[in-house]
Amino acid sequence: MNKEILVFFNARRCFALSTITLASLSLTGCFTEEIDSRQTEEIRGLIYKVHADDPFSGRILNYPMSVLGLFSVGTCSIDVKKGLPDGEMRCSDNADKLLAVGEFKAGKRDGKEQKYDAKNGNKIAEGNWKRGVQDGLQEQFNPINGNRTIESHYTAGKKDGQERAWDEQGKVLIADLEWKNGKQTGFDNRGTQHRTYLEGEYHGQQKDYGLDGNRFYVSHEENYENGHLHGTQKRFNARGNVTELSEFEHGKLKSRTVDEYGSFDGQHLHHVSRLAIKEDVNEYIASDLSNDGLEQYWDSKGHLIRELQWNKGKLVSATATIWVGDNQISQYQGVARPGYESHQDDVVKHGQERIYGGNGELEAVVVWNAGKVTNTIVNLPSDRRSQYPGKMAMLDRNVGWGDPVEEIPDFETPSRYGGGGFAIDYATIVDVPAPGQPIQSQPAQKTVLSAASSVNNIDACVQQKVDAVHAEDPDALVRADMLDEFEQNCQ
Repeated sequence: MNKEILVFFNARRCFALSTITLASLSLTGCFTEEIDSRQTEEIRGLIYKVHADDPFSGRILNYPMSVLGLFSVGTCSIDVKKGLPDGEMRCSDNADKLLAVGEFKAGKRDGKEQKYDAKNGNKIAEGNWKRGVQDGLQEQFNPINGNRTIESHYTAGKKDGQERAWDEQGKVLIADLEWKNGKQTGFDNRGTQHRTYLEGEYHGQQKDYGLDGNRFYVSHEENYENGHLHGTQKRFNARGNVTELSEFEHGKLKSRTVDEYGSFDGQHLHHVSRLAIKEDVNEYIASDLSNDGLEQYWDSKGHLIRELQWNKGKLVSATATIWVGDNQISQYQGVARPGYESHQDDVVKHGQERIYGGNGELEAVVVWNAGKVTNTIVNLPSDRRSQYPGKMAMLDRNVGWGDPVEEIPDFETPSRYGGGGFAIDYATIVDVPAPGQPIQSQPAQKTVLSAASSVNNIDACVQQKVDAVHAEDPDALVRADMLDEFEQNCQ
């Protein structure tokens, strides 16, 4: 009998022996000892049967499922050789439905691995391992129709070659990548971030999606060239409005347009264009850019209330419009703050700012000169209006107390009328000024609302000048000739 025939008969004999009863197997020495994992302990990375001197060889039941990446409730059995998993591992749930089968060698996953759906038993994943790392084809499947949903290739634990992904039904291709030396080329539209790559770098259009209620919308749309922002970049709100549009050139920000909308009604509130006119602009710091072109503000009803024209950070013109209801009733101007040196002008009020109540009544007029108040005119007290119909009171800013107006020099913020009291003794009757017209007192000589005598008024004026001297130098000596000069100036 030749050698090949002898091997064949020996193989058939071994197969026959494997069908004999368990008792017979034990007599031949082929029986594998089975123990529960609670009867084992791990010492220096090797598995021992409790109280045993040598590492365990045999089969362990109730082995942790997490070894195969499973977290279901059930049991696993695994073959162990000299204290290390070596052979097949099988996992089932409590209903005895197979969940996974894997192979080990010398303690590491090695060979084919398959996972199954607990409800219908269909295969949901299949992979290949070598010396503890993924190696070869890795696949995932839809548990209902069996369509492939993920296909990727690994070499020594790293993606290498083609990687593809489909939607949950396995019908629409949503990722197609080619990996080489740890870098991917292609597109990946899984999740809320849709990306395109060229040799591991962002390249081409990228999209991010946000969630508004139960609806997804495009929140970012960016363009890259070899890993650098290049071209037009956009941000959107949930209504589809572009809230930020930026232009980049090989990673450097060149310009940006910002539009703000109301969060509830979607009303357009602010529009501004900005330009990078200095080096090393930080794209996340708005003040690094200079306003350029038209800037506009609207109120919640859609009325245009501010309009500024810029040229590379320098103010060209600025106009604010006052509305009562849907009626445009006045405007005031803005100018750059004198002496303010920067790539971006600071804008302050200039000219006449008129403040109206909710019913359209003129409550106050503030006269500005490059952000500084020169005059404030307010409504007369109710007990004086019948005496001086159609007139207002101009406050003396050097004496007296109280100012019912909150005067705000910032061009973008309207001043407010608080309605507080003021020193009536130091207020002058004036005609209600027309928009943009100078203030005219009545008569031309100052008319004081106080009943005090002119002598008392002169004394108060002199005292004011004395107080001004002491404000500059508390120890200053006011001479008699100075008092005479003060009195002459106050007449």
